[in-house]
Amino acid sequence: MPESLLPILAILVVLVLAAAAIYGIVQRDRKTAPPPPPAPTIPGARRITISFGPQQNAPGLIIPLHSDAEQVKQALGIQQARPVIFISGGASGMSEQDIEMTQQIIANGIAKFAQEKQIVVIDGGTESGVMKMIGDTRRSAGYTFPLIGVTPLGKVDFPGHTNPGKEASLENGHSHFVLVEAQEWGDESETIVRLTHAICAGKTQKALGILINGGKIAQRDVYLATGKDLNLPILVLEGSGRFADELATAHKSGQTSEKMLKAILRGDIQLISTSEGPQGMYKRLVEHFDL
Repeated sequence: MPESLLPILAILVVLVLAAAAIYGIVQRDRKTAPPPPPAPTIPGARRITISFGPQQNAPGLIIPLHSDAEQVKQALGIQQARPVIFISGGASGMSEQDIEMTQQIIANGIAKFAQEKQIVVIDGGTESGVMKMIGDTRRSAGYTFPLIGVTPLGKVDFPGHTNPGKEASLENGHSHFVLVEAQEWGDESETIVRLTHAICAGKTQKALGILINGGKIAQRDVYLATGKDLNLPILVLEGSGRFADELATAHKSGQTSEKMLKAILRGDIQLISTSEGPQGMYKRLVEHFDL
């Protein structure tokens, strides 16, 4: 062998030995590294995939009533604390003008902000009222923020699940669904507010409830959210009707004879008027989340 090749050969030998040493270290670490923690499980729960059409699949969780919200959060794939909004209410009794304004506030205020800041949004998940508005906006705009629908399984149907007693269908703009094994509207309220609290990790990240219109179920959502153990702030869309306006009036006057309203008023209640429009809503969200 020519002497001129000896330095090159020596370098190659060194590189081969180094590679072998590195490979041995990697294999040793693989053998000695602790196994990853097991995936969180929810007793009695099961996973499903809801297919609304080609390339429209949404993962779902069917969970027992009163399931642990932290376990639900992790089962949804949310490992780190994240800012989160829950929306409660509907659109019942609204005029066409009110519906149009509410759609604009949701599309160009709430959904726009959620997309830009990748906020997790939780609602009731059905094809009605404000839930349909935000789901339609997310789908038509091609938004990617997580939109989690939480609803009682006994009240809904969806592709692959027929329900003779159904009163609503799941909305196909949502990214995830949590279906609570329950038969009545309002049975999902605890899961909605506790999941909100779990996702923000007890206010490690900021959270906000938004009340739009709504009736007795929305009142229950807000009552549970503003309790001492959760104490989630609520932004009330004044002028959207029904319970939202009832709560706004009680908040401004400081007077009510209803026990549940009195309890709610002890929480962190804030007002925003429909007249402030989507720009006003967007601005309030920026100020609240400081993002």
